[in-house]
Amino acid sequence: MTGRVETFRSAVVARIKTIAPALRSAETQFGRFDLDELERNVIRCPAVRVSVLKVTLKDLPAGSISAVLDCAAFVVTDGSDRDDTAWTLAEAIATQLHSGQLWGLTRLGAPEKPSIEPVVSGSLKQRGVAVMAVLWSQELRHLGDNIFDEAGVLLQELYVNGEEIDLSEGGDHA
Repeated sequence: MTGRVETFRSAVVARIKTIAPALRSAETQFGRFDLDELERNVIRCPAVRVSVLKVTLKDLPAGSISAVLDCAAFVVTDGSDRDDTAWTLAEAIATQLHSGQLWGLTRLGAPEKPSIEPVVSGSLKQRGVAVMAVLWSQELRHLGDNIFDEAGVLLQELYVNGEEIDLSEGGDHA
């Protein structure tokens, strides 16, 4: 089972890998990228981490749910030219946020309110890295597609990185 939000994040990562094949790392990110994340994980630079920071749900008259995704692509660079490289990669990603960008998916609105902002902190500068955030919003329609069976029950399998996770072994959480 893969939900629409995860499919969206993976599609964005795939497109970024296509436009920037020299990236040493491009992956999905859970939440905001910050100094703690940098300290917990070894990140091969230049890198991009794609995250959905917030999901605002909208109930539609047809009985379906759509979601406005607040998204970020965090660019992480190092080296003596880290600032220039970070700005160039952020600009390249931002150019993909045009009105026709659907990341190869259906039932998706156009990217809205794109922006670029440096993530600046003294600790990051001391670590010798630059982090830029490319931010945008995008509406994802028909939330919940492909995660329920015909009876409206949540599917009992979950795939993480292509491996099936058995949800029935979790015990009773009531």
